[in-house]
Amino acid sequence: MKNYGITGRQSGDGVPISSSLPAALEIAEGEIEGHYSVNKFGRTTNADAADPTDIWDRANATNDQAIWLAPTAARIHTLTSTNDGDKDDGSAGARTVRVYGLQTWDSAETSEDISMNGTSARNTVNSYVIIHRMTVIASGSSGPNIGTITAVASSDATVTAQIQPLEGQTQMAIYGIPSTQTLFVTKFYVGIERDSPAGADALIKLLWCFDVENQPTVFQVKHTLSASKGTYIQHEYNPYNSFTGPGILKLQINSDANDTIADGGFGLILVDN
Repeated sequence: MKNYGITGRQSGDGVPISSSLPAALEIAEGEIEGHYSVNKFGRTTNADAADPTDIWDRANATNDQAIWLAPTAARIHTLTSTNDGDKDDGSAGARTVRVYGLQTWDSAETSEDISMNGTSARNTVNSYVIIHRMTVIASGSSGPNIGTITAVASSDATVTAQIQPLEGQTQMAIYGIPSTQTLFVTKFYVGIERDSPAGADALIKLLWCFDVENQPTVFQVKHTLSASKGTYIQHEYNPYNSFTGPGILKLQINSDANDTIADGGFGLILVDN
């Protein structure tokens, strides 16, 4: 049995830890073997009435994709921008984007760096069953990115991840967990912005997909919160809420007013099984 207390823990090189520092800090520093801290956040600017909307950055007035979808299978992804200034030899926008995801539901997260080519496609080397984060790691003077950068799965054309202009990374409260790890949720939160329509009220759902290989669009409700315009709500788990992979965790908003703007995310600890 694993020991998650203060005593009996070991660092990555096998040295016993004797410290008064909080365990969460030691996990973030990489001092506890097989434990990883994850902070995931998202944003939607276009949650409409009676239209469940995942908290991710493609749910906006331009794209209006309310529900995020995983690829139907492990896929090569094409990265493109809506602006030719996002190019590896350019002086303005994004030059290099780092992609994070799972190649299979039985393997841990991996990453790779993609040199951008503006509105022309650049493919990932690896195939992914989920891409849950992209970050601009090199840019020009007008960066981090000028256009909208998308990762689109080959064959099924699923837009797995998107970076909004000038944001520099994805904002998606969505995270994939492989079968080799267990996820502990320490907290989740949501805020309904004041710029939302008057009287906007919303139901927030923490959702879990437990059969990702056969039914990747089916999610269970694991927690709910109610929020109103101009409010911020956070729920902390004590003890932590655990999820054994493979699976997908995400946040979703159900608003009663069109054009609701919401932010949300969760604090996570990922542990090797």
